[in-house]
Amino acid sequence: MDDILQYLINLSIFVPIIIILIVVSIRISKSNLERIGIYKYVNIIERTSLNKDTDVFVLKIGDEGCVIMSSSSSIEKIKDLSTEEINNLEQKKEEIKKVNAFKFNIDKTNIKKLNLNKLHLKEKKNGDTR
Repeated sequence: MDDILQYLINLSIFVPIIIILIVVSIRISKSNLERIGIYKYVNIIERTSLNKDTDVFVLKIGDEGCVIMSSSSSIEKIKDLSTEEINNLEQKKEEIKKVNAFKFNIDKTNIKKLNLNKLHLKEKKNGDTR
């Protein structure tokens, strides 16, 4: 009986400690993983699939860049990009992100307005006068 009681006490103490250690290690690893991409020397600015096996990549390597076409059988360098071209691409990409975020916010507010209008119309059809 004492062995079972000792087992339960050990279990109730060590299981929460192990769970807390798992949660802490996951949080630490997430914060480290988010910072890894910031200091890369090579970044993929854009990727476009042409078909099942062929992709076109725009790479930023240091300050310069290049356009690469990759297929299952080969990799070809299509064009070298200057620093100005890379900066223009990055600025355009940021502008597109901002516009898409703005459109998403507008869509959310429009949906809420439509839902409120539908509710208001239903109330009028039912004869409610609030």
